[in-house]
Amino acid sequence: MTASISIHNSLKLDGSIKKSVMDFLEKLQEDPTNPSLRVKPIAGSADSRARTGRVTDFYRAVMFELRDRETHHFVIVGIYNHDDDIAKIKTATLRVNPINGITELVHASEPDPAVVRAEVESRVKAAVAEREALRIAEEQAREQMEERSVSAPPPVEAAPTRPSDALTDAGYTPQVLESELGIDPTSTEIVLGLESEDLLLKALEHRPAWESDAFIGLVAGMTIEEVKESLGMVAPVHGDADSRLVEGLKTPAARLEYAYLEGGDNDELRNVLESGDFASWRVFLHPSQLDVVTRSYSGSGRVFGGAGTGKTVVAVHRANRLASANRDRESPRVLLTTYTRVLADSLKSQMTALNPVYSEAARPGDSGLWISGIDQLVMRTVKEARPDELAAASEVVLGSAASRISVFNRSEEELLWSDVRALAGAGLSDELANDTFLSQEYEAVVLAHGITTQADYLRIPRTGRGTPLNRKARKEVWEIIERYMRACAMEGKVSWPVLAAIGAEILEQRAAENGPRMFDHVLVDEAQDFHAGHWKFIRSLVAEGPNDVFIAEDAHQRIYGQQYVLSRFGISTRGRASKRLTLNYRTTRETLDYAVRILDGEWTDAEGETDTTDQYRSARSGPKPALFEFSSEADEIRAVAGIIKAWMQGQEGIHVGVLARTKALVNRAVNGLAEHGIDIALSEDRGDGPLVQVMTMHSAKGMEFTHVVLIGVGRNVLPQRYQLTGLAVAEADDARQRERSLLYVAASRARDQLVITTHEELSELLPS
Repeated sequence: MTASISIHNSLKLDGSIKKSVMDFLEKLQEDPTNPSLRVKPIAGSADSRARTGRVTDFYRAVMFELRDRETHHFVIVGIYNHDDDIAKIKTATLRVNPINGITELVHASEPDPAVVRAEVESRVKAAVAEREALRIAEEQAREQMEERSVSAPPPVEAAPTRPSDALTDAGYTPQVLESELGIDPTSTEIVLGLESEDLLLKALEHRPAWESDAFIGLVAGMTIEEVKESLGMVAPVHGDADSRLVEGLKTPAARLEYAYLEGGDNDELRNVLESGDFASWRVFLHPSQLDVVTRSYSGSGRVFGGAGTGKTVVAVHRANRLASANRDRESPRVLLTTYTRVLADSLKSQMTALNPVYSEAARPGDSGLWISGIDQLVMRTVKEARPDELAAASEVVLGSAASRISVFNRSEEELLWSDVRALAGAGLSDELANDTFLSQEYEAVVLAHGITTQADYLRIPRTGRGTPLNRKARKEVWEIIERYMRACAMEGKVSWPVLAAIGAEILEQRAAENGPRMFDHVLVDEAQDFHAGHWKFIRSLVAEGPNDVFIAEDAHQRIYGQQYVLSRFGISTRGRASKRLTLNYRTTRETLDYAVRILDGEWTDAEGETDTTDQYRSARSGPKPALFEFSSEADEIRAVAGIIKAWMQGQEGIHVGVLARTKALVNRAVNGLAEHGIDIALSEDRGDGPLVQVMTMHSAKGMEFTHVVLIGVGRNVLPQRYQLTGLAVAEADDARQRERSLLYVAASRARDQLVITTHEELSELLPS
């Protein structure tokens, strides 16, 4: 008889016994009656299911044995070599929560709430003292400089928010939370007495993990129903005691603490053990994420949420799941794509970590999973097209056939717009006769709707375009755009959005001739940055149907291009087809609060609806972001070098990101930091030592660092003033919003600590 197992997240293994533990657990799964395992009850235990098993002569596995007519299951809670550790399990009981059906490991006697609060507050005071010491070290490093700079102190610390404020205002008493969610009243009493949200996780570390998660959501403003949905709570199942325990271990909320492994699932088992820490186990998913990964959509689906909420993790897991689905003849053809080649390489790394033997397609359109940047796939599609396909597609998109196609560089495209403006549109105002307005009008209206005639352009609604055009202005704009399109066809050079639209038309023509679509499923990460040509291409890659297109987006991170409502391209994710993630896994509560306050104004998502930052929350706490001003760039760079050195003293695993708005500032920072003894890394391959990388804010998209310095955040740098010159109000507002997004993206790269510096007047985009 085989057995299945669950592993509790408290399990941490010394490297010397990992192989022995793996051997023990494999034998336990293969035949739990094997005499060599020496599975036997723990005398005097509160739970009669408590067992020990022999791992080595010195180590014992401590576990609970569950049995019913169909299941033989072991819950592994620890590997110990001391009788004192084993004795702790004698007071523990495995039970099913009667309200929510979650299997919990509880102890016979709960600690006194007042004692817990006092212990937690004492530990937090020690942590605060440690942070203060680090802050002083940063100040001392700065004070040792030869020339003094004018500096502003760090932001004033706000009064701590008490969890009781949010809970009491919502009417959440211990009795209400017990009856509605199954939270132990003792836990609620502890939380109600805390002086700050920062203490919550430490105060509840002796309780089941789902309780902490529930409180974090409630304090952030989530309703009880939203908490239930987030944790995937369901009513308890019926049956005998052991059957209910096993089913309770399979619930999404229980998987916050347990890895549930079916019998013989040795690859998953090895992943758990080799990770060394359950909290960083690479196949872990929060219940809210798991729901999106496993859900079957009748059409398209979407996950959205703030930076660090795990959207990319969801996309990777879902791609792996779809690519692994069984088909009668062959595996599905799945595409996982994103905005840039660098981000695509990151997706490949994450997929390999999740599933080292995933079925990689030999080429796009073959069975298996293909991962690439979207532009690389567009270019490949156009290059491999037959001459007649290319000519026909370019005529549909540009109004004239092209025999060859290549892509403009930026200066070539700007020169072409300048040339066609000089030949037409003399009556247009400066706000309309500029590259930004014209290129955006062409992409958002003409290219998105497949327009090639003036009559169609005059009829089409300009939905989403902020600057209005009367009929006369439309005709003049069309004259410029038409000349631009003809020049593109004649020269055989186009922009990336046009190339993608041509690629889409090639695929549509093949489908019209009864050819197969290239993929069965398409998943898009960083979807907020895709342009109109991309969406036409995405739609043409896969036929409409179940699970056709899945997107992961955050409207607040749109740093390229324009915002689009995707229903225009035949991709709809309204209602239950969309899921919002609000729990941040990357940044601390303090950094999250600062980054979110950058996002002033209204933000629209892929469904044309307002995307808010309500209920965004983090389970981690850390130092407040710090802001420093200097009198010169040289002083600023010297100070940043001192701060980095202070961070590196006595800390392991440091990964510092120094992020700047422009490439010119990146180059100056690299040279300046090197002069002050900072070793700048050219890649992320740091081995065991500290890593310092300097890059533009755009390049940091999709990355994370333990510590981040946003350097040179001055009024003349963010936003880029020259980019706003001559624009109409709507286009200027949109450009300014992209700059806010960029600053938000940069700030939210920090895992543990964020510092902002400048040597000129502060950027208007920084929170007050």
